[in-house]
Amino acid sequence: MYVQQDIFAGMTIEVEKFYTIKYCGKNVQRTGRCNPTPDTQTRLNERNAVKKLRRLINANFKRNDYHLILTYNPEKRALDPEMARKDLKKFLDRLRYAFKKLGAELKYIAVSEYGKKSMHHHLVISGDIPADKLADLWTNGRIGLRLLDGSGDYIRLADYLIKQSRKTFNDPEKAVFKKRWCGSKNLVKPVVKRKVVSANSWREYPQAPKGYMIIPESIEYGVSDITGYPYQYYRMIKIPENIGKERNRNDKNGIRHTT
Repeated sequence: MYVQQDIFAGMTIEVEKFYTIKYCGKNVQRTGRCNPTPDTQTRLNERNAVKKLRRLINANFKRNDYHLILTYNPEKRALDPEMARKDLKKFLDRLRYAFKKLGAELKYIAVSEYGKKSMHHHLVISGDIPADKLADLWTNGRIGLRLLDGSGDYIRLADYLIKQSRKTFNDPEKAVFKKRWCGSKNLVKPVVKRKVVSANSWREYPQAPKGYMIIPESIEYGVSDITGYPYQYYRMIKIPENIGKERNRNDKNGIRHTT
């Protein structure tokens, strides 16, 4: 027996399979690698932060939503993290009011990087407001805007945002927030379903349910540095209806292939 955890976030499903002391078989060997070094733990924490943020973005944002980058003009640069935090709050208050006037509800995730030479804020927000309306809401500098693609799996964006916050988050004197990111209260949380499964369903090559395809580069097999037991991990993405026929031609055994 092993534990399978399915995480549903927007168009994606992530699957984690792992053994525990309670659920394992006689043929499952434990390596004993249960005391991770500080460096190993740091990498694990970083990886888990990316996973958590990716799932939150996937569950709440979609094609043509915005990734904003708020930068400062030199003469208006915040002098300390507290001032940077107040600047962002003012922007969010104005943004929330602008959304309300449009009859829309603002969703956002914000990450800030504070430094002597580089100081800026990253936001992922719902795209219910025209892009040209944003410039007047940030009065401290310029706004860079990028549209989210329609992939539904924003792993690269989550990884980028975590990297942006790494130095700031680990420095108490520069941290704008006590967390790696902050978000609006109306964000939808990913749905987690956990079950105990018979060991004979632990497949070398996982299979996707109908309507989904596995992202090949996401498949991982290994041994946990924490538990010492084997694990399996992979992600799946929902197939758009208009390419369902293409999937039948290009996929084999539930694995997505490129042509």
